[in-house]
Order: sequence, then structure tokens, then C-alpha cells
Amino acid sequence: MSIREPSQFDPLLQRLLRYFAQQSLQLQSHPQSPPPILHPDRSINRLINSPELPESSFRHAAVLIPIACGENGNSIIFTLRTEHLSSHAGQVSFPGGTQDSDDDSIEHTALRECEEEIGLRSESVRIIGRLGNLLMPSGYCVTPVVGLFAAGTPLTPSPREVAEIFAVPAQIALNPASYQRSSMLYRDMEREVLELHHDGYRIWGATATILHHLACELADS
Repeated sequence: MSIREPSQFDPLLQRLLRYFAQQSLQLQSHPQSPPPILHPDRSINRLINSPELPESSFRHAAVLIPIACGENGNSIIFTLRTEHLSSHAGQVSFPGGTQDSDDDSIEHTALRECEEEIGLRSESVRIIGRLGNLLMPSGYCVTPVVGLFAAGTPLTPSPREVAEIFAVPAQIALNPASYQRSSMLYRDMEREVLELHHDGYRIWGATATILHHLACELADS
């Protein structure tokens, strides 16, 4: 993978690399999971931490946050899901899916799913770290994995799952001020959600929650 040395990254990616390097050192001295990602809706957080939805019942899944690094800037890659899928049809998401029993690690899951969905080969990606788990009221425990790859690497959408691949500049996607809060009905209840609007795309739900969490972590680091 042809990616510039860390000293040549723009300031945002320098912060990103420092953040995960510091996290790695902390985990070596005090082994524990990274801090969990909380929902913007407090009622969902209360549900997740209640006996009503025990963590042991969650199915594990992973997504890759793919960051394309290039001389003319860095961007985060998203997919627009096809309209015929049984879940989250037509929504913006990261490539990812459920962990298989033969996956070596959660990183393996993220890379495998990414190659299946957008044709980004595992050997083209440099994994720099992972975020804490996001527990979903749908019964999934999602681990976001962050990976860098060279801008210009060919990407091919899986016609069954991905209607479109698009990019958002990292300076926008990793800026907490880019996000706004809104409300929507979920299972007949009004829920608070985060969303990011860019170039006609609406990034919301779990995808926006994950990115907003990372943006805030970088801003505080």
C-alpha cells in the first residue's frame, strides 16, 4: 500500500494517528476495551443497560471506516445501500456486517466485509485502531475499525448490496460541528438522532453516531 509517512499527513490525520497510538499504549498498560459509543438518545442508552436487553444476547458485527489518503486531501468512504435489502435499505453506511465464526478477529470481519461490498482488498488497508462498541437496540454489538488506504485505489460496489460509493472530506466528517440533532420515530417512539448532510447525502443513525464519537474523541485528544 502506497501511503505517505505519518509526518506528511495533514494535521487531522496526524491527530488520528496519535489518538490510536496513545490508545494502544493505554491498552497495553491497562487492558480494557475502548470507551463505548453512546447513542444520542438517552432512552436507548437506558434500554441497552437494562436487564431488558442483556449484552450477552447481542450479535457481534464490525464496520470499517475507510479513509482514503491522497496528495490532494483525505476523505472517508461511504456506501449507499440498495433499495431491495431487508434492513437499512437506501441508507448510507460503512462497509461491514456480522462476524462469522471463522473470522480471526473483529478486524478480519471488517476487512472481509469491506472487500465483499466495495472491492477494497485487505492488503490495501492499513488498520490503525478500533473504537469502542456501539450496542444497538436491534440486538447488534458493532465494533468500528479504522483503516487507511491510498486514494485512487479502485473500488467496485457489490451490485447486491451497494447502490453507490461516495466520499466526504475528512475535515468535514471528523468535525463535531458538522453534525446536527434531529428526531425520528423508531418503533412508535420518538428518538433523538445525529445526522450529517453533505452534497445531497444524509448520513444519520449508527453511521453518524460512530463518526461523531470519533470526531469528539479527536477534538478532546
